Amino acid sequence: MLFNIMQKLRKRKGAKVIVLMYHRIAQVNTDPWQLAVTPENFEQQLIVLKENFTVISVHELMNQLATKDIKSDAVCLTFDDAYSDNFVYAKPLLKKSACPATFFIPTYYINQKKQFWWDELEDIVLNSIELPETLSLPVNENTYTFKFEADDNILNCQKQEMQKKWTGQDSPPTERCKLYIELWQLLKPLPFDRIIRIMDEIKNWSRYAESNDELKFPMNLQQLQEINAQTLFEIGIHTETHPALAYHSSEVQQDEIVKSKEYLQKNCKKALDILAYPYGNYNNSTISVLKKQKIKAAFTTESKAVTGDSDIFQLGRFAVQNWNREEFEKKIYMWLKGI
Repeated sequence: MLFNIMQKLRKRKGAKVIVLMYHRIAQVNTDPWQLAVTPENFEQQLIVLKENFTVISVHELMNQLATKDIKSDAVCLTFDDAYSDNFVYAKPLLKKSACPATFFIPTYYINQKKQFWWDELEDIVLNSIELPETLSLPVNENTYTFKFEADDNILNCQKQEMQKKWTGQDSPPTERCKLYIELWQLLKPLPFDRIIRIMDEIKNWSRYAESNDELKFPMNLQQLQEINAQTLFEIGIHTETHPALAYHSSEVQQDEIVKSKEYLQKNCKKALDILAYPYGNYNNSTISVLKKQKIKAAFTTESKAVTGDSDIFQLGRFAVQNWNREEFEKKIYMWLKGI
């Protein structure tokens, strides 16, 4: 049925490629940005794609864009951030289904045996059993202050359930959710060294014991190189430290992109000169840097299909959530229809 729908849409609207954006393949406690898909649902999603689409690599998509010869019913799979669960869970399932995929790598984090700062922040604020009642942080030239009301600093079962269901686009259902989103918004635009300093203060404030769960860590170099060695898989640029690029100068943006590119050229011989913008965040200066550094294309987080008329530095992708087979099929239909 889905194939027939796709055939009709193709005739009506012309050829397009759907590029999918994944982050984590894991079961998680909280997921405010809806970035995790369980291995079980991911396997079902791959079955849908194999039964109804031609799954192509980003390299093949670039060839089609170069010739303006976009093939119908094609899908690309991309993964951002190089979580080690991509290696443990996504890689074998992709190999089993013979689906090509491209992994965009924030290179600073490779071999770092710790979580990304945004995941540590989530663990601290949303999952700690008890937090101090007041937080005071120097941020730029100001002081950020937060005070919990009553027992809101203590996590109970009711709050835990609300936080499991909460997404960052919704109103915070608990004081902890409010604190998390405020801190995330404060930290995201800052230089990386300042983010790390503030995170150290937050960890000291919360008496946080860092996780030793390797599935929450970025890949190590051996894992990255093993993925790179597979003919099914490609490696792309995701900057060095994963900054929100548009908040930074052209010089900082260039440094982030060049260092990431050089790392991948050294350690992953067949890495692509193609970038995915961290957070989907970029500006005209970013695109100028990409052209100067001979980066061939870049992916956003904008939910739009790729067509022969797409801007090569503003290619759209659709964020995949933890949907089962039926839900995923419906989403594919909506994306094809342009809803």
